Amino acid sequence: MTQKISFYRSEDNWVLKSGETTVLTVLPREDCEDRFTVLETGAWLWERHTSAPTSEMRMEFDTDAPATFTMIPAVSYNGNGWGDSPEYLGDRDGGIPWTFAWHRCTIPACTYSEWGEWSAALMAEENDAVSCSQWREGEHTRHALIWPEQEGPRVLMRHYWEEAYSGAMKSRCDFQAVIHVHQGGKPRMRYPALLDFAWRHYAHSLRPSMPSRDLYRFGVAYFKSLWTGAKNGFCAFNRGLQWYPSTCYYAKRDEIQYEIGWVGQNASISCALLWEYLRNGDKDARDKAITVLDSWVKFARLPNGLMLIKFDKAPQETADGLATDGEPEERADTSYMPEAAMYRNGIREFHIDACNLGGAAQGFFEAEELTRRAGISRPEYRETAMGICNFVRDAQKPDGSFAKSWNRRGEVTREGGTVGCFLIPPLLTAYRLTGGASYLESARRGFDFYYRELDERGFTTAGALDTYCIDKESSSPLLAAALALYRQTKENAYLEKAENVAWYLSTWMMHYKVHYPENTVLGEMNYDTFGMTAVSTAHNAIDQYALHDVLSFLELAKYTGNIQWKERAMAFWCSTTQLVSDGTLCIAGRVRPAGSQDEAVFHTRWGRKTLTPFQPSQWLVAWPCAFRMEILRTLNDWSELDRGMKME
Repeated sequence: MTQKISFYRSEDNWVLKSGETTVLTVLPREDCEDRFTVLETGAWLWERHTSAPTSEMRMEFDTDAPATFTMIPAVSYNGNGWGDSPEYLGDRDGGIPWTFAWHRCTIPACTYSEWGEWSAALMAEENDAVSCSQWREGEHTRHALIWPEQEGPRVLMRHYWEEAYSGAMKSRCDFQAVIHVHQGGKPRMRYPALLDFAWRHYAHSLRPSMPSRDLYRFGVAYFKSLWTGAKNGFCAFNRGLQWYPSTCYYAKRDEIQYEIGWVGQNASISCALLWEYLRNGDKDARDKAITVLDSWVKFARLPNGLMLIKFDKAPQETADGLATDGEPEERADTSYMPEAAMYRNGIREFHIDACNLGGAAQGFFEAEELTRRAGISRPEYRETAMGICNFVRDAQKPDGSFAKSWNRRGEVTREGGTVGCFLIPPLLTAYRLTGGASYLESARRGFDFYYRELDERGFTTAGALDTYCIDKESSSPLLAAALALYRQTKENAYLEKAENVAWYLSTWMMHYKVHYPENTVLGEMNYDTFGMTAVSTAHNAIDQYALHDVLSFLELAKYTGNIQWKERAMAFWCSTTQLVSDGTLCIAGRVRPAGSQDEAVFHTRWGRKTLTPFQPSQWLVAWPCAFRMEILRTLNDWSELDRGMKME
């Protein structure tokens, strides 16, 4: 900001000006006194005092011009509308502006907009029971904080809608808000200044829930418990444990049981157990890993280089020599994954998606190296990974994009989404191992396409496979790809783009702790939301997926010298250790096996009809532990992880 920017009192309202330029105008309220205190350059604490106690309040301002880009972090990116999953669309519903509870946003009740050279944000102080709203009002964009807490005109849940929520509050005279304003920056990406401020304003120190050595040994135990062998020799790790009311205990999932990547992470888990063998000589871990990898090679590899990525149950070889991956149509239930399956001769087949393929290829590349170090020859592991890389390289479109998914014949079943970026890291691994220039060229073209989408639209999409919308998971491989390309080429442009992706990903990160009522499950556990990341604009829950980004953020800190990337990485690590069971953890009357952990936490009024708000999902999946073990086997020294994150 080259000119002094300050609040000035006009005849009937307050105006924020930069020189002679009006940036925003505060809407007045009768019988109220407003005061603005500078927190730092571009940030103010807005305090409002009423002459008499009141049980309702609105603190609002109008930007000087209508916004060209808006964001409510983790809720709405420029009004959403990409994809087909139920979500909050536009700035209003039925003519009424949307209103969101403060804890639905990753910065408390935060609204953000850009116009001209400016960006502005309005947010609440931590744990004030308030809601936010943002909408086009004539030739302005209006930002609002609204008391008491409320949501409407309807409330998004898991693939359905509920009626509006309206809370109550005790009358009071004093209300607070925080205003942040910034000048300049890339359109649709001017929020790093806001995120930097929010980090320093709301964040707090964190420690992991248990030492890394315990997380490691519990992880090994959990993986072994998920190992399953069938009579025909097929072996795999079940995707996770579910609570079955009929038996009153957690048991392996009995449908859609096995997956090579995404939720099931069979490739990554196998690598973790191979590493356990190399580290501790655990032959049982080695044998379980080898039988699983061999099974996927035998039953899932396809002649065209693709592989089946998911099985309902242990597959059987068919007359054509190819295993079935589904069940008869009458048993099919894909309601939790709307685009998960198609049908062939009455048998359900799963789409072969880019996310699973990318994880499979990377996993088999690593597995071949680990088995070689263990004195075991498995060249077919690298052959499997190279088959995937060759297929996607040859199937890449002229614009650089990859399909979202294919069928077993290699025919595209769905286009669109940043999810294709999961294929770039294995392509770079193929280049490193073979020197084949076509793999590097394919990776460059793919990254250029997906990064351009983020640059032009302001968001990434379709990485969370149970939705088709704007999300966080799709930015994770984009970040990893940018860093891998930087390592490979040493071109600074990739490092700059990696930081931009990391800032976008950080908009999905909870910057504060929500204090829940004591009569809720999260309240009883004193659960800390800070450091967790939200899932998507359709799934307003938080999960441990940021474990996938810990190493990337640490690498960014190393290359850039920006300590905040390391702090955020440590916050990811510490927050995601919550709810890992040591074998005695009991939640809602249910004791959890050692190493298990919920897939998600319903931190706001979002979830399933069978669960009340503010509690864990109680679906104990394989992937969080798999991602955690990837970090532990990559880092030689775990002491920094154990020290956690300390805010200076």
